[in-house]
Amino acid sequence: MGIDVAALKVRLSLRLQAVARADSMRAIREGLLWVLPCLMVSAVFLVSSVLARMLGLPTETTDLLAGLHAEISRILPLLIAASIGYMLAIRHSLPRLPVAFLCFVYVALAAYLLRGQPRAAATLVLFIAIASPIVNVPLMARLMRVRWLQLSRGSLVSDNVEDAMNMVLPGVLTAGLLVVVLTLLQQWQGLAHWSLPLDVVDPDRPYLNAVVITGMNSLLWFFGIHGYHALQPLFQVLEMAVGWNALEVLADQPPPYLLNAGLLGAFAFIGGAGGTLSLVVAVLWRARSPGLRLLALASLPMALLNVNELLLFGIPLILNPRLLLPFILVPAVNASLALAAVQAGWVPVATMAMPLNAPVLFNAYASTQGAWPAVALQLALVLLGACIYAPAVRALERHNATTVHLPGLDTTFSRLQEQGRLYASDPVVLAQQRQAGREELLAQVRRMGEYEFFLEYQPQVSPRTGECVGCEALLRARDARGRTQSPGAFLAWLTEAGLMKDVDLWVAGAALQQHQRWRSAGFVLPISINVTGPTLMSAEHCRRLVALIAPAAGSISVELTEDALAADVDQMRDAIARIHAVGAQVAIDDFGTGYSSLSYLHAFAVDTIKIDRSFVVASADPRGARLLQGLLHFCRSLEVGIVVEGVETAEQLQLLPGDMDLQVQGWYYGRAMAAEDLPAFVQRCAASATAQAA
Repeated sequence: MGIDVAALKVRLSLRLQAVARADSMRAIREGLLWVLPCLMVSAVFLVSSVLARMLGLPTETTDLLAGLHAEISRILPLLIAASIGYMLAIRHSLPRLPVAFLCFVYVALAAYLLRGQPRAAATLVLFIAIASPIVNVPLMARLMRVRWLQLSRGSLVSDNVEDAMNMVLPGVLTAGLLVVVLTLLQQWQGLAHWSLPLDVVDPDRPYLNAVVITGMNSLLWFFGIHGYHALQPLFQVLEMAVGWNALEVLADQPPPYLLNAGLLGAFAFIGGAGGTLSLVVAVLWRARSPGLRLLALASLPMALLNVNELLLFGIPLILNPRLLLPFILVPAVNASLALAAVQAGWVPVATMAMPLNAPVLFNAYASTQGAWPAVALQLALVLLGACIYAPAVRALERHNATTVHLPGLDTTFSRLQEQGRLYASDPVVLAQQRQAGREELLAQVRRMGEYEFFLEYQPQVSPRTGECVGCEALLRARDARGRTQSPGAFLAWLTEAGLMKDVDLWVAGAALQQHQRWRSAGFVLPISINVTGPTLMSAEHCRRLVALIAPAAGSISVELTEDALAADVDQMRDAIARIHAVGAQVAIDDFGTGYSSLSYLHAFAVDTIKIDRSFVVASADPRGARLLQGLLHFCRSLEVGIVVEGVETAEQLQLLPGDMDLQVQGWYYGRAMAAEDLPAFVQRCAASATAQAA
């Protein structure tokens, strides 16, 4: 039985895509990336302290700069926990900053509880910084949904106050859980003897340890996780080894620790993780794609500072199996050859502490106390790494230029190749397009910041009695010049900006206020509001929506479009149940125009169906008229309310069954009108109905 290579590639690609989209992986990946500026600031202070020492500046100056670097390094676990917690708070629709602050507190608690075991703390605190948000934030999301843990409910206070109050008990419980776990851990006798992995600098096996460390770093980066942060305990020992070497030199003893942070920073990770300065050279040397070459040129200045995020996310290297082998092989080969050169005495052992992202050439020169052979070795390793990367670069281009011949049609599919050469394989062009789209979106949102939003109400009339029995609240906007804007001019941009959840809540609040004003004036009329799917899929926004419409005691109902129902079935059922629990009804809007309409009637407990106006327009044709009649009788058999939208003429109204209890919403009876005009309209309808009955 032959192996379907294409199917295996697709399956691998889907697996990697699933890994990339996993919530925890994305939170770690992007959370660690957010602390990159802090890492760069720390590196600047450390490089400055090295330069100050080389220039013979006062000890106070060098100690100050080194101390600043050490202080930033000390708080990095706190920053990592906060950034990962922030990312997960977005995913779980929790208040961002309170969650980030709580994750910050978790690490502070862990550091305090482990203060009696400093060696264990050096390893465990960073692990807790990464792991505690992954465990605690989803747990907080569950606890936030427990009603008796909510200290604030309803609309008595602002959203910020409510969010902060409702985070108190989940925060206390998750912090208490962490304290209990760490307290139990301290009962373990082995914790007192837990130490940093000092064997990573074992003089007897530097080659094995170098391959293991560089391989682990590359594998972590392959999944988008910042290897330096994730392996910080190991790199901390490697940095300490540089200082130990310096002490041995001062004592006129040969430095024993050949493998150290100076060697890896100067010779293994040239250009960043994976020795990607060599990849830049390989792309400029072997690639023909203008996009790849432009990306390499854009990455070159940062690669000279050992920062390679532009390449990692641009080509991309992350989750790209075609580049995995050289990504692991290049730093391992570099480290092994550098160790051999040091053992042979061609290059001195590193005795000057340098950060991993110190500038290329300078790091080799400074860490070896000014040895020019170290600079020559670094340049040679860059060229060797380029040779290792070159076949992968060519394979990457061949993959992007794939064509497929379809014998049955006697044609060749080549547009992927053409688009790949011009656009698809050009990350810089795509980045520019995305930036242009973001700028246009921002401009539109800023323009809408000057709009005055308000509601108009379109009446719903019973053709059998002639009375107005309800209305639909429709969102409108007026620009700075007083011109009323069409909903099509702003709703699409609000959706693109991800603001529709906030819009839905604003509409619900405005409808409630209007209902209360009408009731105070002795006028009551049911109002229906449109709600989008994301609002109901968000537990927090759904809770706020229900809290807003609850005081209306069923006078405000919710209309859902069919695309909103195409979400998670169980979650949507729960949302509809919450709406029903406060006495409100649920309608399907634009029925028959979206997805599998009939399946929704079975899956969801809806109260009303709104027939889309397209069926009314089509009823001018005999076949369309039969379709509308059949749809109406079908809805009546389900014993649900019926609203027919878009009735504009008397002819269209006459096509509706006269014996059926339904409602009509359309220009025939009335367009959308201001709230103050609706009571008079309702009175006219009532008077006309009374006159007809007489």
